[in-house]
Amino acid sequence: MNYFQPNPITDFKATIDIPGSKSITNRALILSALSGKTIILKNILLSDDTKYMIDALRALNNTIEIDEINKTLKIIGNKNPKYDNLSLYIGNAGTAMRFLSSYLATGEGTATLYGNDRMNQRPIKDLVDSLVQLGINVEYLSNHGYPPIRITSKGVFASYVEIDGSKSSQYISSILMAAPNFKNPIEIELSGRVVSKPYIDMTLAMMNDFGVNFNYNNNSVHISPQEYNIDEYLIEGDMSSASYFLAMALISNSTITLNNFFKNSIQGDSKFLNILEKIGLKILNFNDTTITVKGVPTYKGIELSMNDIPDVAQTLAVVGLFATSPTKVWDVENMRIKETDRISALKNEILKIHGDFIEFTDGFLITPKPLENYQGNFLKTYDDHRMAMSLSLIGLRVPGIKILDPNCVSKTFPNFFKEFSKIYKEE
Repeated sequence: MNYFQPNPITDFKATIDIPGSKSITNRALILSALSGKTIILKNILLSDDTKYMIDALRALNNTIEIDEINKTLKIIGNKNPKYDNLSLYIGNAGTAMRFLSSYLATGEGTATLYGNDRMNQRPIKDLVDSLVQLGINVEYLSNHGYPPIRITSKGVFASYVEIDGSKSSQYISSILMAAPNFKNPIEIELSGRVVSKPYIDMTLAMMNDFGVNFNYNNNSVHISPQEYNIDEYLIEGDMSSASYFLAMALISNSTITLNNFFKNSIQGDSKFLNILEKIGLKILNFNDTTITVKGVPTYKGIELSMNDIPDVAQTLAVVGLFATSPTKVWDVENMRIKETDRISALKNEILKIHGDFIEFTDGFLITPKPLENYQGNFLKTYDDHRMAMSLSLIGLRVPGIKILDPNCVSKTFPNFFKEFSKIYKEE
C-alpha cells in the first residue's frame, strides 16, 4: 500500500520552493503555438497536465525543446495547424482538453481528443456548443456532452459566438485565446453566471502580454484577427500550490518562507493569502518573488463565497478543522466536476477522522472539534492532486494520518511531498 504519513509538528521554520503555475504554463503553451513564432517560456511547470499539453502540441507540429534544469522551454509555434485523423490523449488534464479544442478549430483537419475515465465524466457541452456556433463540426464519440470528441475544422469564419461560463471559465478562456487566429473580427458574449472569473482576467492579461488587443465591456469581448508577438515570457509561481504552505504555517503556528511567490500575481488564487490574513496569518516579509508568513496559536473560522477561487476551497476546509469557530463556504458547485466531486470527497474523508462536515449542493460547513476528538485514518485521494495536498495538512495536528496514492500530485506539483518533508529538517 502506497501512502505518505505526515507527523504532527508545530512551531517550525522552513523554506519551500513553489513550482511554476500550471494554469499559466498551459495558457502560455497555447498562446505560443497560436503565435507561429519562436518563444522562450521561463519558469515552466513540468507536470502531468503540462506534459500532456506538450505532447499534443508536438503531435500538431509545434517544435518544442525543454531545458528541465533551468525550467525553460523553447517553442516554435504552428499557427493554424493542419492535421489528418489525429488522436490526442490528454489524461485528466482539463486545460489541455478545453484549450486544444479551440486551437484545433483554428486549423484544418480532423482530430480526436480523449482522456482517462474521469475526463470522460467531465462536461464539455458548453464549449462544444460554442464551437458548433463557430462553424466547427464536433462529434461526441461516447456520451452526449462529454469527451471523447472528434473535431473537424476548416478554420473559423464566424463573427459572433455566445458561451456559457456557469460550469467552467476554461471554456471561455479557450475561445478567447484562439480568437485572434479566426478569419474575421468576432464578438464573444459571455452568458450565465461565470465561475472562476479571475481565470478569465488572467487569460486576457496574458493575451495582452503576448501582444494582442481586445475590447472587453461587461460580458462581451471584441477581438479582431491579429498576431501574437512576444519573444519570451516569465511564468509565475503557482498560487494554488502555494496555498497549502500558507495554510500549513497557520495550522501549525510556524514560520514558512515561500520562494517563487509573485507579489503582483495575475492569478485569482493569490486572494487566498488575504483570506488567511483575515483569520490570523501574519506576513513577516514580502518582496517581488518571496514571502515569509507566520501562523498563530489560535484562529477563528470564516464564512464566504469562493466562486472566484474554488481550487483553494479544499485547503480552507482543512484550515477550518482547527479553527475556534465554524467555516462555511458556498458558490463552489463546480467543485463537483473537477478531478473528482471534491465536495463529496471532502465529506467522506473528514468524517473518517471524526470531523464535522455538512455538505450543501454548492458548498459545505465545517464545525471544528477539540483536537483530541479527531482520529488518524487512511485518507483516499480519488486520483485528485488537490485532495492529496489539502488532506496532508491534517497530519500536522492529528497523529496517524496516512495519505493514500500520494503520487497523484504529479498532475500539478510533482515535488509536493518532497517540499512538505522539509518541515521535519532543521535549518
